[in-house]
Formats: sequence, structure tokens, C-alpha cells
Amino acid sequence: MDRRLRVAIIGDRGIPARYSGFSTLVEEISARMVADHGMDVTVYCRSQYFDERPPEFRGVRLVYLAAPGGKSLESLWHSARAILHAALRPFDIAVVLDPGNSPLTLPLLARRMPFVIHTDGLGWQRRKWSPLQQRYYRWSEWVSARLATHLVCDSPAMQRYYLDEYRAASAYIPYGGEAGGPPDDAAPARYGLEPGHYYLVVARLEPENNVDLIIREYKSSDARLPLVYVGGARYESEYSRAIFAQADPRVKCLGPVYEAALLNGLYRHCRAYIHGHEVGGTNPSLLRAMAAGAACVPIDVVFHREVLGSHGLFFSRDPGSLAGIFETLEADPSLTARLGREARARAEGCYRWDAVAAGYAEFLARIVEARGHGDSGLHIDTDVYHPEQFVPPGEPAIGSRS
Repeated sequence: MDRRLRVAIIGDRGIPARYSGFSTLVEEISARMVADHGMDVTVYCRSQYFDERPPEFRGVRLVYLAAPGGKSLESLWHSARAILHAALRPFDIAVVLDPGNSPLTLPLLARRMPFVIHTDGLGWQRRKWSPLQQRYYRWSEWVSARLATHLVCDSPAMQRYYLDEYRAASAYIPYGGEAGGPPDDAAPARYGLEPGHYYLVVARLEPENNVDLIIREYKSSDARLPLVYVGGARYESEYSRAIFAQADPRVKCLGPVYEAALLNGLYRHCRAYIHGHEVGGTNPSLLRAMAAGAACVPIDVVFHREVLGSHGLFFSRDPGSLAGIFETLEADPSLTARLGREARARAEGCYRWDAVAAGYAEFLARIVEARGHGDSGLHIDTDVYHPEQFVPPGEPAIGSRS
């Protein structure tokens, strides 16, 4: 194609990233697709999240649309408006985040614009949703598999899930590890913490992230180093109020930390990062902790086993499982140091933003090129993620699927 490929990205709050792993993904791939791959990229943003609304960020065009509707409808309302807006513009292809948005993509189909849906995790398993909402998310997976030109999964396990459940093939492209630039090494002191002498949890206050389980296990252990929780909820709930009520001299609830350097400083200097997310996919906050060199202790689900391999400790929901790990980590600082080094090396070898952006750029270009030749593009080569090509000489490339 002689001209620049025109790409629309729809389904997140927008950039610059502050609110979610999806936002970090959007910022990192969109800016790199512009700078490194010569693409013309537009990101749709929810206007209420941004006091300042520049027309561009890092070379990426920004479109701001209001998204009323509250907790349940904000995302769908904004995606519907963005999809309709994009369908009336001369984009070559769209990237739509979250299968929950797939029933809204009919304007793209009518326009005959190819689009890729990022499958995220198993949204229908989220305990925050009502039974009706869970059924909607399960149904939307089926719709994604039927309507999308192609799917992108951030986890090999999600690839297998879509193939087994819906006979739908997909491309595997995960997230990168690093986010937000260098850490602020003074971050622990800012919050009254001593480097290397606290445990860290970073999560939104949603039941499937198991912050309540982590706090309960910590309090039942003999650990003396404080447990520090970073995060919050956009909309207050009984669950979020119950979590913040757990604060005491041992459990410190800091609320959201949006400044990237501070958050990265907290990751870098924790004794260990405890990760309770369990509903699926490669989770950005776990990768960010790995990239910072934190010893990682995730809940034992297949997705986290894929990400960490043998370079972490895993806990179950069984009473005492995590409590015992807290006590082990406290007694053996050399163990946390080793796990942190191994996690960082794995992130640098397997989860690289340069490789992620290159994977998206190649995948989107293949789809558009196939369409240009009169091919639906359904049978294009989906093997596009190759981090080993970006590892600097002399550094080991660790396979991302082992």
C-alpha cells in the first residue's frame, strides 16, 4: 500500500494512559505504529476522563466523545458512538477492544470496513456483573467470533478457549511489561514505606481481583512487613467500602496512584507483588511488576502460569495458602531477590512493547492487504508476535509460551 494505513482504535477510556491496562496497550501500540511503522492512527477517548483535550498525543490523533450512562452503560454507549463515527470516516481498519462491544459493530460491517476485536479475558466470569450482564458477555464472545474479521488474544490459553468454544482462530499478541518510564526511587518514602519492607497489591476494586482474600490471608499470617494496597473503584460499592475499612497499622490503603513514576517506584521496591486477578488473559499489572523486578506471587490460574513460568510463587484460594507464602517471603529475602531478577529477565525477553506494536502493525497490514486483493483475509498467517527479534544482542530471549 502506497499511502499510510489508517487505523481507528475503539473501546477504551483513551490516552494518555491513566486508568487501565487497556489504556496502556492503546498508548504504547498507537504511538509506535505511528513512529515506527508509518501508520495514521486515531484513538477514541471518553471526554469526561480528560480535563485537557489536545488533538494529538505522541503523533496519534485523538477524538473525544462523551459517554454518559454510569457504571453499566458508559463503555457501551461510548463504543457505539465511536464505532458509528469511525464508520463514517475513511479508515482502512479498526481495532475494537473487548468482545462486549462486538454487537455494536454493525456499522463497520455495513461500511465493509475490516475490524479486529481484542478478546480481553473471560468477562462473563466477573463477579461484579449481574446474571443478565454475565449472559450478555458470554453471548458477545460468540458474536465476536462470528462478526469480527479477526480476533486478537493476549494469552495462548485464550486462543485455545476461542478455538475450542467457537472454532475461531486468533492471533496471539500480549502486552508489554514496561509502562510509564523510569521509577521514582523516592516513592516508598513518600508514602512512609521502607524500600524492600512492604508487600504490594495493585488492582481495581472488583471481586474477581481478590483483594479481600489477599488482605484476609495477610492478616491471618505472622508477617510483620505492611501490606500496601494501591487502587480504587470508579464507582463506590459495598465491596470497595469493605476493602478500605480493612485499613489498619498493618494494611495501608493508598487509593489510586496515577503518576507512573511513583507507581513504578512502588513496584520496584516492594518485598513482593501479590496478584489476585483471576478472570483471564495476560494481565498488564502483573507484567508491569515483572518489568520492575518485583518478586511476583499470583493466584494460581493458567494465565499467570503462562506468563511467569517457573519464576514465581503461586497461591490458591484455600485458607492458609497465601498466608504461608507471606511467612516464607518474610523469612527469606534472598528468595524474593532471585524471583525478582528472574521475573524481570522474563519480561524483557517475552513481553516487549516494540514486539507488541510490530505484531499489531503486521497483522493489521496483512488484513488490509488481503482485502485489497479481494480476499476476506480469514486465512492470513496469524503468527505475528516475535519478541526474540527485538531482544538486544547478548541478552537471552526466553520463550513466551513456556
